Amino acid sequence: MISIGIDGGGSTLRVGIYTENMECLHLHELAETANPSVLGYSQAEELLRSSLTQTISDAGITSSKVHYVGAGIAGAAQNPDWLRNVLTSVLSHAQITVAPDYEIALIGAHGKRYGMLVLSGTGSVAFGIDASGESAHSGGWGYLLDDGGSGYWLGLETLKLATRIADGREEETGLYEQTFAHLKISAPDELISWIYAPERNTKEISQMATLVLKAASTGDSAAVRIIEAGAEHLHQLYLSVVRRLDFTKPPVMFAGGLLSSDTLLRRLLMQKIGLNNAPSPKYSPVAGAALMAYLNES
Repeated sequence: MISIGIDGGGSTLRVGIYTENMECLHLHELAETANPSVLGYSQAEELLRSSLTQTISDAGITSSKVHYVGAGIAGAAQNPDWLRNVLTSVLSHAQITVAPDYEIALIGAHGKRYGMLVLSGTGSVAFGIDASGESAHSGGWGYLLDDGGSGYWLGLETLKLATRIADGREEETGLYEQTFAHLKISAPDELISWIYAPERNTKEISQMATLVLKAASTGDSAAVRIIEAGAEHLHQLYLSVVRRLDFTKPPVMFAGGLLSSDTLLRRLLMQKIGLNNAPSPKYSPVAGAALMAYLNES
């Protein structure tokens, strides 16, 4: 039996085709978000439909061979019926399971419906499922409300720092000039036109996380303070879920681009949680989506 997994994060859309033994037959990746809150429902639907159709075609199979579909799309948790209808329009005969993007990340990382996950990518969230199947999440409110410790948050904090340094409210460090160089601007006043430009998007601000992480790795004091604050935000998300589920030392996995490599952010979070070794996920989130669909039918 064949299952399709769909992982739509804040900056990348992945569609994978898997056997019941979790062997990946084909993986389609697109550097775009399918988040309907960002694209609008019409454009998000068009992107999902075309990506699904393309993946099936590239894999050399027919849609009738697909038995299950699992999907987790950022921004679609509030309207699961919309997502289910979009997928049904392409694969009407398949059993379809939809969930928030952080749920497929947890299932993939642990290889089952149990454990804790802390995610930091474009956005941030902590999610847990206990032994009884109860679940809870903290964060995931989106960039306008609260995405502390996320790529967007780190990028925005870097821009805010630049305004304070320009005002003389904080001391300048190397990160200040590096910010201007990254944005290709030469004067503080240009920050206003850059951030409020009509074409500006969350992805561009999120990409600045790489800048502040690199600066922190060289010991830049301002960058280190931003990363320390971000790690504490993520730790508080984790503690919130642990308290609500009454978890005692649950197995923890990380997800998202900012926690996938050895950075100061990940090391600080590991210290706060009490992890000696970096978690090693069993499967990727897109594989987790496919596995979720299988588990839902078992």
